[in-house]
Amino acid sequence: MINAEQLFHEQLTEWDEFRQRVEQLDTIELRSFNMGNYTIYAQYNPARAVSSGAKLDAKSIAARKCFLCQENRPSVQKHQDLNERFILLVNPFPILKGHMTIPHKEHKVQEILPFIDDFISFCRTIPTHTLLYNGPQCGASAPDHLHFQAVLKGQLPFETEMQSISTRVLSECKGNKMEEFVNYGRKCIHIQCEQPAMASSYFQQLYKQLQMREGSESEPKMNLFGFYEEGDYHLFVFPRKKHRPSQYFEEGDAYKMISPGAIDIAGILVLPRKEDFDNLTKEEILDVFSQVSY
Repeated sequence: MINAEQLFHEQLTEWDEFRQRVEQLDTIELRSFNMGNYTIYAQYNPARAVSSGAKLDAKSIAARKCFLCQENRPSVQKHQDLNERFILLVNPFPILKGHMTIPHKEHKVQEILPFIDDFISFCRTIPTHTLLYNGPQCGASAPDHLHFQAVLKGQLPFETEMQSISTRVLSECKGNKMEEFVNYGRKCIHIQCEQPAMASSYFQQLYKQLQMREGSESEPKMNLFGFYEEGDYHLFVFPRKKHRPSQYFEEGDAYKMISPGAIDIAGILVLPRKEDFDNLTKEEILDVFSQVSY
């Protein structure tokens, strides 16, 4: 098993800018919205502006240095090897406690299917954390460099809501199951399996079904989460319609810097601008989810 917390604490003592950003999380402003059978939180986080406002067209990506490649990372940023393909880093701009980044050692495009077994494996080798994946059109600020992320367990709303939310079973066999959350404001499909190979098989079946729905052979739009708990692997797939809602493309007072990635779709809307944070309503949250999620 990998001790992600040890790397995190080592970097706190060695990297002043990183430590300051982590300390700011203790004073960050939060709002909560009771949506009935689930809760949505809003987090005011100005540091997120870099990610939320990132230009993701091919020309803009090609023009900037990749911040996940070794030659462009700060010299103070240490890493641990997870396997022959992936390394573990602290996230220099944390959104939640224990926020880590898991980039591929090579500069290759963001895609999950060839690396789903790595993702599932890391759920067990980093048992203190919940892993997450932003699809290339669903919140990834570096869609040109394959990477996962991880945050300390217990911070994402669905992790506790999964115990009480209504579900509909889609497939079940010998203790393994795939189910859908019901009346959750956005579609979430939960896979629970004892063996990693079965979790991978379920995911690949779902992946193909989502491809068929989109009518494309490209990666279907999604955010993915995973963790290992009490002998079971858990995957949570949030299928997406698109990355950004219409509010992001408005002008003047109608403009809102709302750019949902995985953490947002999990129930924590991270807003870089104070006016968007202060004026957010339940109705706008439902509208944003209806635009970007199924």
